[in-house]
Amino acid sequence: MARQKEKIYRRRRPLRTLLRVLGVSLLTIILLLVVVFFWFQRYIVYTPDGIRLDIPFLRGILYEIPEDAQDEPFPFLPPWATPTDPDLPVLPDGPTLPWVGPMRGVLVSGETLAAGSNWDQALENREANAILVAMNDETGRLWWASEVDTAIRFALYGEGQPGPILETIDPEFGRSALLFGFHNELMATRNPPVALDGAEGWLDPRNLEMRDYIMDLALELGRLGFDEIVLVDFTFPPNYAGANAAVIVNFLRALSQALATLDVRLSVMVGERDWYDPYGEALPLPSVDQLLEVVDRFYTVLEPETLADAERHSALMAAVETTLGIEIPRFVPVGSDEVPRDGNWVVRE
Repeated sequence: MARQKEKIYRRRRPLRTLLRVLGVSLLTIILLLVVVFFWFQRYIVYTPDGIRLDIPFLRGILYEIPEDAQDEPFPFLPPWATPTDPDLPVLPDGPTLPWVGPMRGVLVSGETLAAGSNWDQALENREANAILVAMNDETGRLWWASEVDTAIRFALYGEGQPGPILETIDPEFGRSALLFGFHNELMATRNPPVALDGAEGWLDPRNLEMRDYIMDLALELGRLGFDEIVLVDFTFPPNYAGANAAVIVNFLRALSQALATLDVRLSVMVGERDWYDPYGEALPLPSVDQLLEVVDRFYTVLEPETLADAERHSALMAAVETTLGIEIPRFVPVGSDEVPRDGNWVVRE
């Protein structure tokens, strides 16, 4: 009997060894998966459209632009700013305020700015007196090589060098920078404590760190040679239950005062429906009256219906005159690529 037991024991040893090897292998695989998960976690971006990876050294492979998207005139504006076919309506010049002259600008992305060879001639051909450059997008990734610590810490900085390019543009032309503010999908993913609860992809405007971050970016752009900062998505997201107008107005006032030390103006860009609704529905905060207390220009991306319908456009102009009074030069409509000869306007390159 003893021999038989010994044989049975010896026959089972290879099986026990195999089970040990399999167990160790399985544990190793699990540990590797955990390590990979935490390594990739900082590159996982949660957006309203779903989840995607943003790995710096694979961007050219993961996000290759489809051929049919190569001719997009301006990829950085939000959905309400999609270019339209109708001509941009002409606005009256009106009295020019001493600190805000007529704005006739061409809107381009940072990449387009870098690709341009003779912007003086391009602006003259458009009968424009200024260029407006989108320096980031709603993902939060910056086009330029920012030195702001927060941008570096969360890998949001780019490689562009706008300073030398701006120096080649004649001083008679204005230089404005378009900057997305609290809509920042990458920052909200990589730095969860500053994300806005209940609004995926947005930062909390009440968070001091994020207000300082936007202010640092704006001041850096001012030092690079821009004479106006135009903020987009500078408030709480639409229909957000916890929106607080005072938070936004105080932030804009502090930013405007900081930029004034560099002789740089602060303006905002909104959608037409953000402040004007012909149907009398409730509008988001803050109101245009509150904004006009702290910003210079009020860029408004017109709805396709307004661009196409003369009656609707007249109603909008009546609302502009009622709200802004003699300060109508501060209202700058953003339209398609057709250039009017008079009034304030911005068109897309």
